[in-house]
Amino acid sequence: MKIVFYVSVISILLACNKEKYFGGPNTFSDDFESYASIDSTLDGNNVYWSFFQRTIEGNGSVIDSLQTHSGNQSIKFFAAASNENEVSKSSISKQKMAFYEGDIVHVEMWYYIEGTESADWLFLFDIEEQAAIGAGPGIRLAMVDNQLVVEHKYFNPNIFQPEESAKQVPRNEWFKITFEAELSQKEKGYIKVWQNDTLIIEQEKWRTLPKDALYFQQGTKGMYSSIEFGLTANSKDNPMVIYLDDVSVKKLN
Repeated sequence: MKIVFYVSVISILLACNKEKYFGGPNTFSDDFESYASIDSTLDGNNVYWSFFQRTIEGNGSVIDSLQTHSGNQSIKFFAAASNENEVSKSSISKQKMAFYEGDIVHVEMWYYIEGTESADWLFLFDIEEQAAIGAGPGIRLAMVDNQLVVEHKYFNPNIFQPEESAKQVPRNEWFKITFEAELSQKEKGYIKVWQNDTLIIEQEKWRTLPKDALYFQQGTKGMYSSIEFGLTANSKDNPMVIYLDDVSVKKLN
């Protein structure tokens, strides 16, 4: 009982002082033009990117100059299909950011997805909270039936496009994804997703932040501090190659 009491007190204190104790930038952009190699995207101080995820041997990423949305460079990610024992990842992440309750987070990204093979539950973007073990619960963008879907890592239903207006994800060409969310631990936030400037998902009165509670071995401070792009989790269907360019993340309010 004492442990539960102390955990509750600490959670309350952290909830009241998030901005004091967990400060960080709330804006970031990158067109990948300034890097000589993929390793130079990591500077060790979280000014640029923080780390790569490459969970299966052979997965990787490189600076690419052949397939670009703008300028002369993009990032190329490649990954094997996920399997029953391991989730296949090839992604890049920036941590120690700071988005709090009431913030409106606006993210733009350009992707090129090579091939036409099935890629159900391929994840392209995560916003979440970094934690000592893994990461705290957050929101992800996935592909299902070649359509963008919002998936939650906490207890909230997935958000699918309306059937009558659902848009297919373009393949073998550049397209823009815009993600916007008002952050709330209650059903007072919203999520919007645009594909090539067409609004495809709009969910109002929605809980967009996990609550200040312990999720098994992972804690959450009820904020987001990590963004991740690329093959953040590949489908079980096929190996995939995708390209990323012109990323922008900012707080609107």
